[in-house]
Amino acid sequence: MRVLQIATVGEDITPILVGIRELPASKLVLLYTPDAEPLVKDLRERLASVLIPVDAHLVRGDPVVRVMELVASILREEGLKYDEVFFNVSSGSKMLSCAGLSAAFVNGIKAIGTTDDGIFHLPVLKFSYSELISEPKLKILRALRDLGGSVESLASLEEQAGVDKSLLSYHIRGGRESKGLEDLGLVKVDRGEYGKLSIEVTELGRLVLVGR
Repeated sequence: MRVLQIATVGEDITPILVGIRELPASKLVLLYTPDAEPLVKDLRERLASVLIPVDAHLVRGDPVVRVMELVASILREEGLKYDEVFFNVSSGSKMLSCAGLSAAFVNGIKAIGTTDDGIFHLPVLKFSYSELISEPKLKILRALRDLGGSVESLASLEEQAGVDKSLLSYHIRGGRESKGLEDLGLVKVDRGEYGKLSIEVTELGRLVLVGR
């Protein structure tokens, strides 16, 4: 079985080595901040002897957004080449590890942590948000983002999204057989007096769009 491991890198590379020992990897992709560059070099040298290829990506700026972008790119380019993808979030700063866990959640990747005794699986859903979001829903999210994050009417959203007004309500509110963007936590809907309506993309909704 071919396994791709993605891992955040922090002050200690031991959790990454434990992850590889317990879940032998065909390839390792490291996400690291500038201060961890010496550790990345150390890992490359150690793993060269066991013929595990290593890619490394520097994370600058907002770690959550950047990790989302990197993971989306990695999965797009590498995901189909492997039978399993794991994300080891046990190394790295708290912020980098949290960003990694968020990326695992959004993309439906199996996330792992490590202890001295081995690995443990973190409670990440077995499906990705991408599998739940149809193209019309993505168009609505993109339109909200492009309109500044929120709209005050379905009419303005209809024009930007290119989705018929009669279907906008369905994709936002959902139905018996399909959850809407509101149910998925990707938009927030405020229904005011006299039929006034405000629709705003949530932070999770913005993250889902990263790399798409």
